[in-house]
Amino acid sequence: MWLALASAAYAQRDAARQPALEAAYARAEAAFVTALRTDLGRAPSPDDTVWREALAAADELVAAAEAAAPVAATDQTHEDRDAVLRAYRLRAHVYGATNWYIRAFSAWNDYLVEGGELAERALELPEDVADKILPDEAEFRRVVGQLAFARYEAGDMSGARSWYLTLLDMLPDDPEALRWLARIAFEENDTATAVVIWQRLVEVAPDDEGARFFLDLSRERERYGEGASEAYRLGLREYEAGDLTDALDAFRAAVADNPEFTDAAVWAGRTALDLDLPGEAVDYWVRATTLAPDDARSRWFLEYARTLERWGVAAGRAYYAGLAAYEAGDLDAAAGEFLSATVAAPEFLDAYVWAARSTQEAGRPAEAIAYWQAVLRLDRTDARASYFIRNARQAIVHGPVAADAYSRGMAAYEAGDGPTAQAEFAAATAAAPDFTLAWAYLGRLAFQNRDYATAAAAYGRAAELEPDSDDYAFFAGEAERLAGAREAQDSAPPSADGLDSAPPSADAPGVGTQDTNTQDGGAQDGGADD
Repeated sequence: MWLALASAAYAQRDAARQPALEAAYARAEAAFVTALRTDLGRAPSPDDTVWREALAAADELVAAAEAAAPVAATDQTHEDRDAVLRAYRLRAHVYGATNWYIRAFSAWNDYLVEGGELAERALELPEDVADKILPDEAEFRRVVGQLAFARYEAGDMSGARSWYLTLLDMLPDDPEALRWLARIAFEENDTATAVVIWQRLVEVAPDDEGARFFLDLSRERERYGEGASEAYRLGLREYEAGDLTDALDAFRAAVADNPEFTDAAVWAGRTALDLDLPGEAVDYWVRATTLAPDDARSRWFLEYARTLERWGVAAGRAYYAGLAAYEAGDLDAAAGEFLSATVAAPEFLDAYVWAARSTQEAGRPAEAIAYWQAVLRLDRTDARASYFIRNARQAIVHGPVAADAYSRGMAAYEAGDGPTAQAEFAAATAAAPDFTLAWAYLGRLAFQNRDYATAAAAYGRAAELEPDSDDYAFFAGEAERLAGAREAQDSAPPSADGLDSAPPSADAPGVGTQDTNTQDGGAQDGGADD
């Protein structure tokens, strides 16, 4: 019986206080809406009449809710709790709208302690003012962010850090809180902590280029030290501004502060080259390649710097400009740059070599011969020069197509690749039917392969072109004789014992290897200049 009486009493109490709380909420909400609709021409202030009334109504609502359903009361119902939460939430938004941030946070804290949750929705207000307030989560973030930034501006890094950590307690992946915590750690030279937080921010916001930059910068400081990092970054700024002298000074300081700073050495080497200081550039590029031996870029620049140091800046730059033009397929421009290099440095052997190659590939063999002869004057043992001079002279007589095929054939022949050599010599004779040496080598290969009919034809053509050569005539006749003997042998009936006649001796003239004493089948290198 007593339980029924108690339940009835609670029901009567709730029925009596609900209308009162609803009325208090309606008054507070109406005052808030009125304040939001009032155009002050500036940001709201707690001292404005309409906002003072809105704040008072919100405070009265909270007091009424707490009095009707004390937070610590053991008999608090779900309805009681919801009424208190609604009151706390409305008060938090009202204080936030006046930018009274500490009071707004206190209201949000009451709301959260009581069990409220930060929703991604805003209060349900009339449409004309609904866009003037933020959803709960965004408003809470704004309020705490403003409190944190105020401490940061005042130089209170500890206070700012505390507020940002408070924000992260509720919103663990909040990008702004992470960014500011990382920045504070960075500014306090706590690079280890900064690296951890910047890394977390990059994970949360992978498209945040600023976070990636500061993560790299923090790692740089942690690895090389603040002094070296600051000098290096100063050097980059000076370089981008076009002040190369100050940039080089800064990069020098960075390397001096930490000799293991690879990027500082790279930029010091690069800037030294820009300032036409190849000797100093070599030192820095040596350091860079030592620190990063797999870096092809640094190895290239080291060779570039060494070339400029050895032959002079003008010659070195012209030489590399020639290489770039050659790779781009502009042979005329390449030849011009290489010649400029030889003018600046008359002993620059490689510049003459590339000038010769460029002009020869451009179809100017006579000009190329002059450059190859210059190569021989500088180095009498340079086999390339002798080879290409022969090739160029053949190109003048027989044309570049035949000359190139003949050169490829000779290379294949010397490498022991008989099929390729035969195909190239055949291509040379097709392009230039009067190319005696190509016919002779074609005959020689056929003779070595015991293809005597082909050898006879090839040597026969060589003998026609050079009737004074006893060698060509001899091997043409010998090949024809052996071809006839083979034909007779193939057509002869079997002998009484069932065996064919013995084949020609492997020691027959012209059948031996390249080192045979039969004058190499008549194809002598000495004839290459003809």
